[in-house]
Amino acid sequence: MHLNMIIGALNINFRLHGITSLKAKRRISNSLKQKLKNKFNLSVAEVGYEDNLDFLEIGIVTLANEKIRVEEVLNKALAMIEAISAEDIMDVKMEILRF
Repeated sequence: MHLNMIIGALNINFRLHGITSLKAKRRISNSLKQKLKNKFNLSVAEVGYEDNLDFLEIGIVTLANEKIRVEEVLNKALAMIEAISAEDIMDVKMEILRF
């Protein structure tokens, strides 16, 4: 059996400002996750710094049968995050895997 599946992962680290509780941090995280899921049908999760009020790390995953489609969706998701987020983006990593 031959699979032609391309999986794309995007990892984004944010520096948060003025967050004084985990509840406030979760509100930011959940808002970003829901907007990405609604607009692009992506799998999104908070993947790091869960108990840290200064940083947020989210992971985004999508798959398709063409690399260009995966890259396009992840780049559009990143552009949307950059446009709507008031938080500082510290680091972005994108990985594309073929199965």
